[in-house]
Amino acid sequence: MTHFVSARDVCIQDPGWTRRLDLLQYVVLPYQWRILNDLIPGIKSGCIENFRVVAGQSSAKRFGVVFLDSDVYKWIEAVAYLLAQREDEQLEVWADEAISLIGKAQSPDGYLQTYYQAGALDQRWTNLREGHELYCMGHLIEASVAYHMATGKVQLLGIAERCADCIDRTFGPGKKNGCPGHPEVELALVRLYEATGIQRYLDLASWFIDVRGTSKAALDNDGSFAPIFPEMASFGPEYFLNHKPVREQTRATGHAVRAMYLYCAMADLARLGHDASLKHACQVLYEDVVERQMHVTGGIGTAAFGERFTTDYDLAPDTVYAESCASVGLMFLAKRMWNMTMDARVYDVWERALYNTVLSGMGLDGMHFFYVNPLEVTPAFVHANPGYSHVETQRPKWFGVACCPPNIARCLLSLNGALYARDEGNLWVLSHIGSVFHDGDLRGKLVHEGERYRLTVVGPAADIHLRIPEKSELVIGYDTYKEGSYVDLLHKGGTSTFSYVIKPEVCIIRANYRASALAGKRCAMRGHTVYCAESVDNGGIPLSSLRLSEKCMCSEERPPFPDEDPALSFPCSRVVDNLRELYGDAEKEQTEPALIRLVPYRLWGNRGEQEMRVWFDRG
Repeated sequence: MTHFVSARDVCIQDPGWTRRLDLLQYVVLPYQWRILNDLIPGIKSGCIENFRVVAGQSSAKRFGVVFLDSDVYKWIEAVAYLLAQREDEQLEVWADEAISLIGKAQSPDGYLQTYYQAGALDQRWTNLREGHELYCMGHLIEASVAYHMATGKVQLLGIAERCADCIDRTFGPGKKNGCPGHPEVELALVRLYEATGIQRYLDLASWFIDVRGTSKAALDNDGSFAPIFPEMASFGPEYFLNHKPVREQTRATGHAVRAMYLYCAMADLARLGHDASLKHACQVLYEDVVERQMHVTGGIGTAAFGERFTTDYDLAPDTVYAESCASVGLMFLAKRMWNMTMDARVYDVWERALYNTVLSGMGLDGMHFFYVNPLEVTPAFVHANPGYSHVETQRPKWFGVACCPPNIARCLLSLNGALYARDEGNLWVLSHIGSVFHDGDLRGKLVHEGERYRLTVVGPAADIHLRIPEKSELVIGYDTYKEGSYVDLLHKGGTSTFSYVIKPEVCIIRANYRASALAGKRCAMRGHTVYCAESVDNGGIPLSSLRLSEKCMCSEERPPFPDEDPALSFPCSRVVDNLRELYGDAEKEQTEPALIRLVPYRLWGNRGEQEMRVWFDRG
């Protein structure tokens, strides 16, 4: 069976990515640990303190949202992936400290969720729609699998197994009916099965998937206490992906992160169970997301109200929500879809989400984050119009609902487990990030210098498949290959070295005409990277006055930050007429030649508050 080379067995050694890993190790993870422990003035998390409350070590009142426990679980998972590649004694000590506290907070029967343990334990499992118990325990399970993989330590894995056993005693055939309002535990149970080999964890994950959308999938508050989120009273079953059995669902609906985590579990179970109907459902839903509801940046989930999908081609650039966590989830799903289909184009989506929305979600200082990722920002409008209340013009230091910062960290630090795949006789290079790897009797090294790559493979004979990245050419020897497939090479055994070049192409992109908000507009991409304009690079003029043509040639310039893709400059036209009234005669519009300077979208917002725009009227 095809498998990804484990994160434990891949170490990234790449100019740009090594810098990001350093930032995550020395800045991001320590900063987040201090926040989770309420050690940064002006920022209140309460996450670690809540476990102290439940463990009897604090007399404080539990603080924060119902799903706050998951913040530290995702942080531990991120630390695990870091430790799989690098030693860091301090991070490991902090993680072990958190794990010890989590163990002390766990109830004797394995239950673990501080919101209920701190004062409403008799109400546990009564509000699956909003309670996030299964969601939080799912993230705990994921963290435990990763930490055991990286360190060999078993304490957190034991805590997670007791959680899973508690869930298994509660839910299933002949037991309590229901499924989580926020999917997550399903994919986590699959990971726990793969780590332990315990079949009932896989069976329970499958049961949760199969009952969703049926009469056994009770989500509603049973009336024993007031709703946690009153606004959810108006949300129908589609929001919770509970409107149909999963095999009958054909459109991505509802909360975008919920959808991604559900589809991930479906893909896992389809692969492990050779379930053709579940695989087909995954393909239909995935195609709906990426072909009709995904922004050019890999952002998904258009509506701010409910952080949700809306309908096909609803892709307004200025009001879009595009939560960072949703694109993290899209990456997780794309990886699983590749493992089912081996379609090279699936990794185009993986890289589109990674190099645009996910990386945009974290500032270059590692201490500021975007929750929402718009494609157009006019600060004056954002500050004055309540319709933009979800949009930030600058990355905040933290959030009251802080799911995104640790989720971005665990995503970026787990990339090494998504770069290579193997089966007997084959090796796939899926994303060309410089790294060293080994898998059984095969080992290798990929060196990345600019557009040049050198892959060395040592071991038994194997067919090697180099994925050709989106909007790029792969050149090896005298042959040039286009995107959408693989270049197949033969490693005859022993030691082989293959040198190749990947040339990203600069393209002017248009949207499908059904996306009415983008009609007549153009944007620029270079390879998988989407570009945007910021006013600081364009003389402070209104960016809406610039017109971009697909016929113009661009020049590459030095980027505003080191180790980044180049800035792009395009000849364009600029509206310069003297229209004083709000509306006027279109025939009198005047334009002049101008130059538009663009930077990678992931870099926006790192140079102070200013206007930003991805899409431009056609010139």
